[in-house]
Amino acid sequence: MQILRGKGKIYDSSNNYLDEVTYEIFHKPAIESKKPEWWGEITPNRDIMPTGNYIIELDDGRKGRCTIKIKTTSSFGLVVDSYNLEGNGALTH
Repeated sequence: MQILRGKGKIYDSSNNYLDEVTYEIFHKPAIESKKPEWWGEITPNRDIMPTGNYIIELDDGRKGRCTIKIKTTSSFGLVVDSYNLEGNGALTH
């Protein structure tokens, strides 16, 4: 398993640019005809992204379709949103 960290871009499902993001992705490459698996968390520059389907572009140029879900946690009076993603298919150039 690889851990990919960097700065990338996020697009809507129609490939329209939305925002820059910082990401940490856990990537299991395809082995013996199984689909590759990847998931992780992103931090967008703006808190504008609703839950849904997106395209992420990594800093090495690879792109992949993903589903992003917002998770809100509250602790000691602070409310924090985290953006979890799950890949749909391969990360490709």
